[in-house]
Amino acid sequence: MEYPIWQLTTFGGGFFIALVSVIHVFIAHFAVGGGLFLPYFETMAARENSPALLEYVKKHTRFFLLLTMVLGGMTGVGIWYTISVIAPDATSSLIHTFVFAWATEWVFFLAEIIALLIYYYKFDSMNRRDHLIVGWLYFAFAWLSLFLINGIIGYMLTPGGWLETRDFWQGFFNPSFWPSLFFRTFMAFMIAGLFGFLTAHRIMDEAVREKVYRACARWTVVPVVLALLSAGGISRCFRPKRLNA
Repeated sequence: MEYPIWQLTTFGGGFFIALVSVIHVFIAHFAVGGGLFLPYFETMAARENSPALLEYVKKHTRFFLLLTMVLGGMTGVGIWYTISVIAPDATSSLIHTFVFAWATEWVFFLAEIIALLIYYYKFDSMNRRDHLIVGWLYFAFAWLSLFLINGIIGYMLTPGGWLETRDFWQGFFNPSFWPSLFFRTFMAFMIAGLFGFLTAHRIMDEAVREKVYRACARWTVVPVVLALLSAGGISRCFRPKRLNA
């Protein structure tokens, strides 16, 4: 091993990091967007007193739980394993630079897991109002986890003033922080809408299925437009600055 970087032939180390990361990031964003999707549709089902719609939410929750907690958890561990093997020094530096942010994110992630497990396993036995509160808490924890990860990932792309000051907050609230936070949030909603289409086809009631399809269409189209607008803010962070003559 060529410490602190492990060079691989044919496919470089970056390929394996990207392979695992792309899968995980896609699922992780679904975990955030789906966190809003579930209580939103449960509220709709309760307001309309629709057992068929409520049953759809329950089945979608099971799919959501298995995908985000099982496959998402496995790929999350896979990212840490891959980067620690391929670039251990860089991984150590990233952890030590943002140790407080990582610790806080892991607390939110643990709360996220607990909330989702309660939400699924108490779906039929818990009071509807209390059950919705658990659903909203899950979304809050998931989004706060995204908030923290976004600051760390953004620092890796646009460290900004951290290069001179080594200040935690300047690295965390880096130049691309806010536009990328909005972009990730909107993309999370879009992905939730796409997965809603995937599970909605199993609804037997045609009227309810059509209602869910229409709602999922809004969840998909509107966030894409908003994401494109926020992407413009991200692109400006990478434009070279003009030098004064």
